[in-house]
Amino acid sequence: MDHVKDIELIELAARRLEAEREKAVRAHLQDCPACQAKWRDIRSTWDLLGAWQVRPAAALDVARLAAAQRERPSATVLRFPGIRVIARVAALIAVSVLIGYAGGRWSIRPLPSGTGAEPSYVSVLGFESGGSFSSLVLQDGPAAREEG
Repeated sequence: MDHVKDIELIELAARRLEAEREKAVRAHLQDCPACQAKWRDIRSTWDLLGAWQVRPAAALDVARLAAAQRERPSATVLRFPGIRVIARVAALIAVSVLIGYAGGRWSIRPLPSGTGAEPSYVSVLGFESGGSFSSLVLQDGPAAREEG
């Protein structure tokens, strides 16, 4: 005969084994020293735990549990389903702004002082740099008088 399974020994200790199977297990325990040693260990553990009552799932009273849940005041929980997406987009924007700011600061280098060099955008536009650009903007400047 095969050895008794551990779960059957536990069920025997809990007195939840069917009558026919209990007789077969007890008969095997009389003849098998290995299973007797397992039985003694399981029985001592069971006694140490104080014959802990294990209820099968079918014995749960679902209606009583549901009533207890309804009686307990529920806490209001605010849930934002897209909060992770919003947080990722905000982080992406913040990182992009910081990278853009740092890149802009790095790309603008100060002109050497006292060289009289004009910014490159002035030479590209074809303007001569003088004391002021107001004659280009104001109507009554020297350029307007020459035309009139």
